[in-house]
Amino acid sequence: GVMEENDPNCRGLSRHHIFKSVDKSLKRLNRDYIDLYQVHWWDNQTPIEETLEALNDLVRMGKVRYIGISDFSAWQITKSVMIQECKNWSRFVSAQMYYSLLGRDIELEVVPACEDLGLGILAWSPLAGGFLTGKYKRKSDFPEDSRYRRMERHFLKFDFDFAFKVVGELEKLAKKYNTTPSQVALNWLRAKNFVSSIIVGVRNIKHLEDNLNSVNWTLEKEDVEYLDKLTEPNRPYPQWFLDMFANL
Repeated sequence: GVMEENDPNCRGLSRHHIFKSVDKSLKRLNRDYIDLYQVHWWDNQTPIEETLEALNDLVRMGKVRYIGISDFSAWQITKSVMIQECKNWSRFVSAQMYYSLLGRDIELEVVPACEDLGLGILAWSPLAGGFLTGKYKRKSDFPEDSRYRRMERHFLKFDFDFAFKVVGELEKLAKKYNTTPSQVALNWLRAKNFVSSIIVGVRNIKHLEDNLNSVNWTLEKEDVEYLDKLTEPNRPYPQWFLDMFANL
C-alpha cells in the first residue's frame, strides 16, 4: 500500500493498514467477508510476524476466508509459511505471480516452493501486457496508452527480437488450431499443473470472449513441449549445477 494522510502507519503490511484496508473494502463491496485476500509484495518496513498475525486474526474474525501473496520471492514464501505453521496460524493458499511465455522466471524457485508448500499459482499478465496477442509487429507499433507500454514502464522487460520470434510461432500454431495467438498462449499456461487460475486483463467484450474460448480446446502435448523448449529460461547457478547431479 501507499502512504496516505501523512500517517506512517497507513502503508505497507502493518497491522493497522491491513485492518483499515479490509474494512474499507468490505464497506465498498457491501460484503461481510472477502473470499481471498492477498498481500501485494514483501514489506521491508514491517516484521513479517506482524503481517501474518494480522491476516490470521482476520480469518478468525470471519472477515477473510483465505489468504495469499503476490510477487514474493521463494524464500519469502517459505519463511512466511514456516512461521504460520509454527504459530498454528492460517496458511497462505495462493501466490499471484507474473507468468507467461516471455516470463518464466518463477519456474526456477517460486514454483517448486509453492508446489512443496501447497500454494496454487495465479498467473498475472499471461499475455505479457498484450504482447502475445500478435497485434504488434514491431516495437514502434505500441501506442503510449497501450497495456504493454504501461506495464513496460514498471514491470515487463524482455528481448524484443526473441519476443517477436515467439509471437511468430504462436501465429503458426493459431493457424493450425484455427484460433488466435492469445488463445494459444493461454492454453500453454493451462497445460501447467501448478497454475490454479489465470488472470486476464481486457479492454472490451471481444477480447474477453476470445480469452474465455481458450478453455474450449487443448494444445497437443507436442506443441506444449515445443513452446516449452522455445521459451525455456536460462538456469543460473545453482540450478545448472544441480541439474548435473539430478539423475544420480
